[in-house]
Amino acid sequence: PTSSMKNDLGIVPKVKGKRFAGVEGGGTTWVCAISEGIPENVVERAEFPTVDDPAVTLGAVRAWLDARAAEQKFDAIGIATFGPVDLDKNSHTYGYITHSPKPGWADVDVLGILTHGFDCPAGFDTDVNAPALSELASMRREMAAIEAANEDSDGEDGGVQLDPEDAIQNLCYVTVGTGVGVGVVCGGEPVHGLSHPEAGHIRVGRLPRDGMPGEPGSFEGGCPYHADCVEGMANAAAIARRCGCHVSELSEVPDEHEAWDAAAHYVAGLCSVLVMTASPQRIVLGGGVLQRKTLVTKVRAQLKRQLGGYVTHDLVSSKRGLVEFVVSSKNGVDAGIVGALAVAEKAKADWEKERAGPGGKGGKKRYGWREHLLHFGIGVFSSLVTLKVVDGKINIGQFVI
Repeated sequence: PTSSMKNDLGIVPKVKGKRFAGVEGGGTTWVCAISEGIPENVVERAEFPTVDDPAVTLGAVRAWLDARAAEQKFDAIGIATFGPVDLDKNSHTYGYITHSPKPGWADVDVLGILTHGFDCPAGFDTDVNAPALSELASMRREMAAIEAANEDSDGEDGGVQLDPEDAIQNLCYVTVGTGVGVGVVCGGEPVHGLSHPEAGHIRVGRLPRDGMPGEPGSFEGGCPYHADCVEGMANAAAIARRCGCHVSELSEVPDEHEAWDAAAHYVAGLCSVLVMTASPQRIVLGGGVLQRKTLVTKVRAQLKRQLGGYVTHDLVSSKRGLVEFVVSSKNGVDAGIVGALAVAEKAKADWEKERAGPGGKGGKKRYGWREHLLHFGIGVFSSLVTLKVVDGKINIGQFVI
């Protein structure tokens, strides 16, 4: 199957350029795609069910990639998958899904299986860091396009302009669906360290009507690890329990139901923690649950209340600012696969910077064997020849001119 997705300006770009392959690993489905030029310009995609035997799922994904690579070489491959995963490039299990609770998927070398043998850079990250990366890149491109359009209309640059890469450095991507995940980009780079961000499992202040854990009539969180963390209190299953329905019926629950207010309370609590810790310049909301626009509006209002006026920046202290600060994902349900393609784009860019050396394009030039041979010859000649000026005469070795 072939499909295209609109870019951040609402247009499907007819562009040719670098050819990226992306793979999004999900708990129910693995998605593969090819993009050209930019990650949003998807020209082909396919989906494969996630079964309990990774060899079956990953084998189908690899066969699809092999067939596309045979048609035309990839410039880079990006993989974004559910976790926990190992992002430490110095680790012998780098690129693995590690101790996943999903049956059969512990200790699986996803990166090795899907990229071995391809002669191109490969990137690997979580299924939430990747969308954070793509959302940041998309915003920067949009800012650059707007700035260029303004310059064209004015006929001048209008003075000093802030580079889009400097304007937005930090961004958080929050997804709510089967789980609650958070991707964090700081200084333009996805956050890796001890592990990777798992902010969906933090605890925030409980909604008063939920009571305290163990009290009669209290709402019990559903996370098997932490019970009443944000995921346990506000994921799709928790919202369905509040509504007394199945998860598949949530789309039929009216916006006025108090379950959405409860979900907004916990998601806003999570966003409040992110504001205080990661200091993002944008928070992007994605995932199936957050496709409901009313819920996004409720999260904005709850975030302002929970920050309590402590952070005085216009982006979080005014209604207009909050509309700019907390936004819905531009890619909607395709955020994951576009994110994987953005990981590929970054892997290629990082590879090119490394080859260019310090200073990027203006950095140290890499010479071939001919240049090295020429330099060697010049050096030998210089060591054998001595040039002196004596009484107005030039002495070169034993010769006098």
